[in-house]
Amino acid sequence: MKINKTKVNFFLDILFVIGFVVDLEFRFTGLRLHELIGLAFTLIFALHLLLHWDWIWGVTKTLFRNLLQESRLNYLLNWLLFIDALVLVVSGLIISRTLGLNLQGVGRNLPWQQWHILSAELSLVIIAAHIGMHWKWIATFGKKYLLTLPKFGAPRREEAHGA
Repeated sequence: MKINKTKVNFFLDILFVIGFVVDLEFRFTGLRLHELIGLAFTLIFALHLLLHWDWIWGVTKTLFRNLLQESRLNYLLNWLLFIDALVLVVSGLIISRTLGLNLQGVGRNLPWQQWHILSAELSLVIIAAHIGMHWKWIATFGKKYLLTLPKFGAPRREEAHGA
């Protein structure tokens, strides 16, 4: 069975956005669930990067050659999102109180909680721009995968001939 990479990517992205929005307000989920969703979010983010590795590598190799400005902007935006997500994950792990990691002593004088909050808020802006840049793709595959009815096999012979 061949996996439809675009379909997997589309539904992974939907899961990504829903998980992120839910996880943003930890008072809604509670701290324990917020931290667990954050860990799941990290794994989904890593999978997202793996699914796009060909694009990342291809654009990196041709960044300063014949590359459209939109691709360069998208590349820059993706790097900003990656760095922001890295700060978000690392600071979240360090300030975690329910996962049993005991990392609060790491960089004891650094404002990890403020960095965590700031990076979460910044990610909203970056993700909104990312979605905006990919809106045509989202709309195209949203129609294809969400708004079409499934087909259940071939019609029976008598249905095909109007009998």
